[in-house]
Parts: sequence; C-alpha cells; structure tokens
Amino acid sequence: MWEGLRGRLEKDGTATVLAVPAYLYDVNFGDQVNVMRSAENALVVTGVERDSLNFTFRVLLKSDDPNAWQPLASELAEQGCLLDFISPRFFAISCGEPQAQEVADRLFALERDGVLHYETGRTQQLR
Repeated sequence: MWEGLRGRLEKDGTATVLAVPAYLYDVNFGDQVNVMRSAENALVVTGVERDSLNFTFRVLLKSDDPNAWQPLASELAEQGCLLDFISPRFFAISCGEPQAQEVADRLFALERDGVLHYETGRTQQLR
C-alpha cells in the first residue's frame, strides 16, 4: 500500500513529513525521513532519520452525521493537535509527546462508549 504525503525535501537529501499519515505506521508529522526516487520518479520513504516525537492516531467515527467530527476536532485542536481529514468520518490526528497519553485516554473512552474506533500509528517505542 502506498500513501502520498506532503513533505519538504531538505538540503541534506532527507525530507520532512508535513502531513499526518492516515495509513503508514511509525512515520509521524514532522519526522525527518530518508528517501529515494522510485522508477516513477516519486520520492519514497526508506526510513526515519530523526523522530519528531509526535504521535499519530487514526479515528473512524461510527456516526453517519456529516458534522459529528466537529466537537472532537475542536477539542483536539485546543490541545494543540493537528488533524488531516480523509472524510468526515475518518481522520488522522498528530499530537506532541506531552499530549499523547491524554489524547489516547480520551479516544479510548470514546471507543469504549461506542462513539468511534481508533488506533495509534506508533508500533515502536521512542528511542
């Protein structure tokens, strides 16, 4: 599976991720990543050079209400999180390390209450 992400190519040949990954694991907003050119000339991430210490969460809301995302999005934005929307029901969240546990706890409570499903984008411990 491929996911196109916005990024900035740096002078040293790495790239900085400027999007919140909705499908990739262990790549987060702000990470400095190693890249190579594919046969189609697209830049492809080959590994993380410098971890930004941001955390990614993915949310799938259970409600069909097209505005159901707004209260949670406002709450997360007030905590300093960034959101990338794939649809009104599915979006990716990026937050810094200081907010990560609080955000995870909130999402866990909402999942337990039947409001949404969520997952974390980090499968590895911080180094």
